Amino acid sequence: MKKRRLGACLSAVVVAGTVAGGSAGSAAGIGTFEIGGFWQPPITVGGDFNTNANWADIAAAHFDSMVGVRQPKGVNINKALNETGIAYSSANNVKLLVTDSNIFDFKSYTPADYAALNAAVTPYLNDSRVKGLALRDEPSEWESEGFANSYKYIKSLKPSLEVYMNFYDDDLDYYEPGKLVLSNSASRGDGSYVSSTNAIGQTFKVPANMSYLDGIDMFIDMSQCSSSETLTLKLWNSSAKTSLLGQASVTGWTPAETRDNAKFPYFPVHATVTPGSTYYMELTHNGGGDNSVGWVIRSNANTYADGAAYEAGTAKAYDFFFRLYTKRDNYGTPFENHWDDWLNMSGADYILHDTYPFWGGTQDNPNYFKYAETVRDRGLANDVVYGAFLQSIQVANSAGVAYIRDPNMNMMRWNVYSYLTYGFKKLNWFTYWRPDDGDEYFSKSPVDADGTKLIKYGQVQTLNAEMKNLGNTLKNLTSRRVYHTGNTLPDGARGVPSNFFVKPADLTQPMIIGYFTDPSGRSYVMLTNRDYNNSKTLDFNFSTKPSAITEVSKTTGAEVSLVQGTYSSGTGVLNITLLPGEGRLFALPTGFKPYTNLAALASVTATSSYEGTADGWALTRINDDLRNSSPFAAGLSGSSNGWSSDSNKSVNHTESVTLDLGVSQTVSEVDLYPRNDAASNTTNYLGKGFPLDFTIQVATNAGGPWTTVSTQTNYSLNGNSVQPFTFSPQTARYIKVEGTNLRRITDEAGQPYRMQLAEIEAYASAQPTANLIGNPNFESAVKGPWYIEWHPANAGIEANYPHASMYDGYIWPTSGGDVAISQNITAPATKSYTLTVYCAANTGSIYLGVDVGGTQFGQANITANVGYAPYTITFSATAGQTIKVWYYGNSTASGGWATIDDVVLK
Repeated sequence: MKKRRLGACLSAVVVAGTVAGGSAGSAAGIGTFEIGGFWQPPITVGGDFNTNANWADIAAAHFDSMVGVRQPKGVNINKALNETGIAYSSANNVKLLVTDSNIFDFKSYTPADYAALNAAVTPYLNDSRVKGLALRDEPSEWESEGFANSYKYIKSLKPSLEVYMNFYDDDLDYYEPGKLVLSNSASRGDGSYVSSTNAIGQTFKVPANMSYLDGIDMFIDMSQCSSSETLTLKLWNSSAKTSLLGQASVTGWTPAETRDNAKFPYFPVHATVTPGSTYYMELTHNGGGDNSVGWVIRSNANTYADGAAYEAGTAKAYDFFFRLYTKRDNYGTPFENHWDDWLNMSGADYILHDTYPFWGGTQDNPNYFKYAETVRDRGLANDVVYGAFLQSIQVANSAGVAYIRDPNMNMMRWNVYSYLTYGFKKLNWFTYWRPDDGDEYFSKSPVDADGTKLIKYGQVQTLNAEMKNLGNTLKNLTSRRVYHTGNTLPDGARGVPSNFFVKPADLTQPMIIGYFTDPSGRSYVMLTNRDYNNSKTLDFNFSTKPSAITEVSKTTGAEVSLVQGTYSSGTGVLNITLLPGEGRLFALPTGFKPYTNLAALASVTATSSYEGTADGWALTRINDDLRNSSPFAAGLSGSSNGWSSDSNKSVNHTESVTLDLGVSQTVSEVDLYPRNDAASNTTNYLGKGFPLDFTIQVATNAGGPWTTVSTQTNYSLNGNSVQPFTFSPQTARYIKVEGTNLRRITDEAGQPYRMQLAEIEAYASAQPTANLIGNPNFESAVKGPWYIEWHPANAGIEANYPHASMYDGYIWPTSGGDVAISQNITAPATKSYTLTVYCAANTGSIYLGVDVGGTQFGQANITANVGYAPYTITFSATAGQTIKVWYYGNSTASGGWATIDDVVLK
């Protein structure tokens, strides 16, 4: 939904660093939690409603801040008109993010822009009552740089001044492939045409922090570029053009390209450059169409000190608009890249996003949790506070049809606690005061257009009070994990892993589990009911059995005994009741370690890392509890393949990954989980990237000395499962896995040498014999390393009928043919093996079996209509032989189904 529109002298900007000061804090928790509202009392619509009484009502509803005011056409809202809002907000200790018509929606590029912005901001700088200014709500992606320049400039004038910027997901559908390093966007105001006889050029100086030029974009009216017209940008060593370093072309334009790519075509030149050196770019036309594309935007005077413009080979007394990009720090989804770009350009210390959960009719926003995952992921990655808008209003179109429906108290509670469970610390209600109608029709707000408090005022007041009390603790916590349970998971959400330390006893119940730590390392858990229609009374199992569990009170903010419910330290079972949509925050004892895995919360560094969260690869994915490569949410922040190195890929070389456990402690086992994602039904990436030669080393200090506890040479990957390495107990804070002889990834373009791991775990004592089956209870929600034979459409992974976890594998035989779900394992030793599997079927002709070395060794016939039952097959295999575990149904079982879960091979 679109909220109603609220109506430095630099030759080029090198984009780097952050703005000092401000109050938003960081994702790691340094003491900030804020509750805000959108739409303050109007100033010029029906009179000035900024009275002391109205602002006292805002304060009484426990709002920390308020932003947004209607700007009628033709009305210039300046400091004089803002005086009543400034005065009464300050008197009631509420932060007003002031909307001034000369500041709001102001984009800065040129010296004249900065001078005008300075003049508009100056009246507010010395007014101690003014704590912030509103810059823009829901800008389009192509506007981001201009607003980032304004944001950064205002913060440079007064770092403590908050600058409001909020983004809407529908506006974030395009991004430039590279990371912006230098912008010459100040060169604008005029233009030229590029043709086959008029090449356009520009010399430029590479910034000192740049050694790779991924691409260049220019400001061009691409609507003038027909399908037969091609523009080519070439990068030369100088205007003499003696050495071509790279080039790229774009052809034509389509009406669908309405934002950045219609104005700012990106030329991926992919060139290595020398920091501080000068180069020459030249744009040419192939002569097609009408042999003319323009304008190509430029200045009408010299605005760029480090270069000059050229046309048809002749130097000019002006400069062209251009921007230089290097490799991204992370290759994410468009939504992820937007946040990284905004923070890179603006230096902002928070991100704020709006997406509304309750759509028209009975439909809920299917993207709600996907966006929550993304905002959390990028907030944590950039160490900034992250926040969102809460829904408290109904919005209808001109026909009176609500496309944003009226949320009741349970739904608003769900909105609040789902975000709190994700670690959001900046939450704004849309809306507080009802906006006047225009092309959208608003109703059911907390406060009506005339200031009358409605039923939602009391409801929002109650929820704000709870947030404020919990916020005293939440402000210092860092979100570590967020998991979901239930028969069906929301799009983009992560299911709780089988090895996580707290889970509902009934995994079919729709819950959200948030795990947090404070700066001292103390653990907290928020348990939230994802059902906004029904209360839930549930048991939650804590596998590591803390001696006690306390609760943070929503009424006082104090840590108290359980407000409701019981906990048994002997069984580790917490029984509580949750209202519809409710969350509760629990504290575990100081010093208690909920994980037996010592690496679970370790800080991780590596010699190199491919950061590509859109593909599920990142350094943070190597100790995120997910033992299987699981791109189950491909293109979403929830994806997790693990960690991959990303340097010197054309030659075999050394790579390493190092875990900092935080404090020295006893370590006697390190477990490495190989990559095992599937490329297709019959092909998987089992073991790709697992090093051939490697060592495991430990140390008490980051600089060593290092003690080698395991050395492996020409390592043969033994099965699709954990690779455990045990050794005599060592006192260590640091664990390093160093690969000195890497495998080549023959299935990847260029066949690079990489070191790749899905997960690393470490333990104080040796763990029980490992299960050789990969993805044994299908918790990754994808097939790999299982594969489907004969009829791929008739088998897969589901959450309809699990045995003891959240997912199961299924086959659905039809008259059209047989189907099987299978997995291959390499026998690690010559010995007897036991396969134990839980199976269920509603039809006959379903079989569980084992092949060894291509020969069928054992088979079990699954009994129909008895529910899940365990089936066991014992067999022998020689080290190195292929063991195939299969679950099969033939065509005589047509119309039936069969499920498989909790597969164990030891």
